[in-house]
Amino acid sequence: MEVKNIKIVKLGGSVITIKDVRRSLRTEVIQRLIEELSLFYREYGDSYGLVVIHGGGSFGHPVVRDCISKYGKIDRNCYVDTADSMDTLNYILRRYCVVRGLPVVSLPPRSFCLLRSGRPYCFTKILSRILSRELILLTYGDVVYSDRGFEVLSGDTLAWYIASKLGASEILFVTDVDGLYDSDPKVNPSARKIAQARIDEVLGFLSQSSLDVDVTGGMRKKLYEGITLGVRGIRVKVLSGFIEGNLYSALTSNNFTGSTIWY
Repeated sequence: MEVKNIKIVKLGGSVITIKDVRRSLRTEVIQRLIEELSLFYREYGDSYGLVVIHGGGSFGHPVVRDCISKYGKIDRNCYVDTADSMDTLNYILRRYCVVRGLPVVSLPPRSFCLLRSGRPYCFTKILSRILSRELILLTYGDVVYSDRGFEVLSGDTLAWYIASKLGASEILFVTDVDGLYDSDPKVNPSARKIAQARIDEVLGFLSQSSLDVDVTGGMRKKLYEGITLGVRGIRVKVLSGFIEGNLYSALTSNNFTGSTIWY
């Protein structure tokens, strides 16, 4: 059964965790975001397929960083430790979802994806089956098998890949900034927010200062991957997860605080 009107929500690790403090949670933010997802599902669940993907934040990223710094790669022990950290974070989010009445099903990407020469290959048929039964897919950035050993498949890459394979209409990147800027607003107080633009215009605006320092790349990479994977005809919204009601507004309309990018 084909699922139409698929929306993908990517919850950034910096929104749901405190990235500088290992295994820390922004509990109030998580609860509010899930409540907004729950409200959207109760009102529009019959009309949309919903995929929720979360990043690693202070759970997965420090393990990978330490391992690469020490060994130059993700070895077997790092693979196990990272998988355990991400499973723990996913379990926490899943429990909040279930308590709020969201019919979520969690799948770790290492169970349906691998990387070949750095490119993802995933068994998406099972994802379609989940969505066709009016369930919500809950997945995340993860360590996966690759032809080079073990590698990270970021939640951003996974969002684009699922969007391209399942024909999603919209990706919402829930971040720690209130949209896209022509330079890093955390560094440049004169940075100008981009309300709406085509992707070719946005890539020209973004500077290297917009890159986040993490193991999966920053905003420039986040947006460029859609082009790399050949995604077209999709609307991308970049918004702050720290503004109350913003996720619900972005899911239900274009009247939200953030940026809209057209591919």
